[in-house]
Amino acid sequence: MGIPGAINECHLREGVYRRLLAVARALPAGLTLLVLDGWRPWRVQEYLFEALSEAIREIHPAISDAELLEHTREFVALPSQSADAPSPHLTGGAVDVTLCDADGLPLPMGTLFDAALPTSHTAAFEHRTELNDDERAARDNRRLLYHAMTAQGFTNLPSEWWHFDFGDQLWAHYSGQGQALYGPAELDSIESRWRRQLQQQAQDRDGR
Repeated sequence: MGIPGAINECHLREGVYRRLLAVARALPAGLTLLVLDGWRPWRVQEYLFEALSEAIREIHPAISDAELLEHTREFVALPSQSADAPSPHLTGGAVDVTLCDADGLPLPMGTLFDAALPTSHTAAFEHRTELNDDERAARDNRRLLYHAMTAQGFTNLPSEWWHFDFGDQLWAHYSGQGQALYGPAELDSIESRWRRQLQQQAQDRDGR
């Protein structure tokens, strides 16, 4: 979609990837997962946060700074590289997924992926007394996705039916864990590999 700094590949922590495989295998016959987003560079997170913030401000010019921050954070996390509170997608522990059929076509979920709308909340259709056929299908598909993912240890971000976490700080918060397993991450490169190898070689030499 022309987002500055976006990458074509989808990267995840190995533990997250293996759990996604387990989810896909456990789904009813003819259904599987479509992975929409995983590890996200910091500059992409920054762009998304600023773009949504600007869109909200444009529609609601009188909104206070505090309200603007609250509404933006409902759908896009603060861009942060802090070791204590990194943006979830920066850790490789956050993943955006949906269900698709045997032909790879996404099932109806009630909103598009990344829609910044109240109906994007995972439970948006759960408290309505009357649903039309499309809304009922979306509710049932969301339920299936939610239970399949949580059965493998993922937690869900309540404001986004597509967003699930394992090992990052959102996972730690919603699962009651004392701390996250994953901090901020960067993609590996030949330079970083050489640097690690040389550091390990120096440590081994100093330890002898």
